[in-house]
Amino acid sequence: MNAADFSTNRHSANVQMAMHMASKHTDLCFNDGNIVLLAGMSYFLVHQGLLARHSEVLDELMRSIDNTPTLEDRPVLTLPDSSTDVALFLKAMYDGISFVTYNSEGFPTLSGLLRMLTKYKVHHLRNDILRGLSNYWPTTLAQWDTREASVTGQDGTYTPRDSLPHPIEIINLAREIDYLLLLPSAMYDLTRSTPSEAAIGFVSPFTGVNVRLEYADLLTVLKGREQASRFFSTFIVNNLEGRQPSQWCLRRKDGHPVNKRTCQIAFEAITFELLRDINGIISNRTSDPLYAMAEAEQMQIRDDLLNSEVSPMKTCEHCRVEFGAVVDAAKEDFWKKLPKWFDIDVSPWG
Repeated sequence: MNAADFSTNRHSANVQMAMHMASKHTDLCFNDGNIVLLAGMSYFLVHQGLLARHSEVLDELMRSIDNTPTLEDRPVLTLPDSSTDVALFLKAMYDGISFVTYNSEGFPTLSGLLRMLTKYKVHHLRNDILRGLSNYWPTTLAQWDTREASVTGQDGTYTPRDSLPHPIEIINLAREIDYLLLLPSAMYDLTRSTPSEAAIGFVSPFTGVNVRLEYADLLTVLKGREQASRFFSTFIVNNLEGRQPSQWCLRRKDGHPVNKRTCQIAFEAITFELLRDINGIISNRTSDPLYAMAEAEQMQIRDDLLNSEVSPMKTCEHCRVEFGAVVDAAKEDFWKKLPKWFDIDVSPWG
């Protein structure tokens, strides 16, 4: 971006009219400020040195203006942004980003600020916000597991939409600010919705805007969803169907034929449960291979809470640990494949 991208300040009738109608911002105006930023129906009396220090774009623009027109005897730089976005931008530069939140309610503020910080190349504040955002749309599986735990209630119910921005919002923002590292986890998140939900989009409860994906991204998400589903099907076939107990199985030497097959029966029961996806329906996490693979291990240590009996899916410690290693490896492999499935070239990943 350069000065040519902005309309000139010099003797423009529109600028003169905007100056006449604009109101002085109630907070971001300083008596010792030496330049006026005019945006929408507001103007801001701020410090040229501070702006130039943090933004090379603003530095270039301020160097390009002459001393006319003036407002409060200071030169005026007209910005083609809304007064709300400029106010957020200036607040971040003067006060820092402590007011930024990463939940769904705070997303309109966060996204507007990120667009401004990207546009005007304020790199350090942009990077600080992206680090916070990346805690919820991460590049590593460990961070993803932490994120998932943070939006799971004590009763096991999974409710990310109550607290986190919708993944469609994250995908669109990542494209707009050209920060592709957010895309694989956001697209995976969206694959856990039905194809129709992904296509229709959603109405933001905070802005009332119907938010949808670009057609190309929608196709990418649907293709990635199919790849994830195939991976999970292969995982069941290769690691659960007909799975034999560990060679160190504690029940292998049991004299009773049924007891001797307890772990093998447990694996058969787990396979059946995964195919039914009952736990996914109960916890609101259907079509979620990472969760389902982890559940295949967790089923082995739970009692049957409904009947207060020993669960038919409980294996011995040796069988569980051996299968747990298989699950961990499969989850890591799944995670590493996400960028390829969604046709995103990002590095580092995982």
